[in-house]
Amino acid sequence: MKTKITVSLLFISLLFSSCASLYDHFTLTETVATKAQVEGLLNNANTPYTDNIAAVNALKEQMQKMWIYEKTKQKNLVTQKMWELMAKDGSTINSFLDTWKNQGTMSAPFIEEFRPQIANLFDLMIDYESKKSKQAENALLQIINTVNN
Repeated sequence: MKTKITVSLLFISLLFSSCASLYDHFTLTETVATKAQVEGLLNNANTPYTDNIAAVNALKEQMQKMWIYEKTKQKNLVTQKMWELMAKDGSTINSFLDTWKNQGTMSAPFIEEFRPQIANLFDLMIDYESKKSKQAENALLQIINTVNN
């Protein structure tokens, strides 16, 4: 009898934990996909902006989609705020895209100066979503607080 109860409790806890991980899995998967979109655009930023409009629009739509999705989650305020910051006009990513649009093409040094900034941001978000690490959370909160002040 005790074994059946233990097995039942284990099954129930696995069921609940798998449901929770599926919910967070979407955010993690889409954050990784968005990082790949940004990296693809960075790799093409030395080509004319007009040749990349569809990819730029797809990235902007993706960031907007993630912000809207994160707003539906009650307990993930840090991720919600990060997507909000990235989706709005004047964000680092949108400023880069605006500069690229205005200049037509970007120089390799400018692209390489920007690349680690955005990679670090996404890496922190990925780390936070995959592990919910306190270190990544604190780093993201510092970014949020810096931008909001």
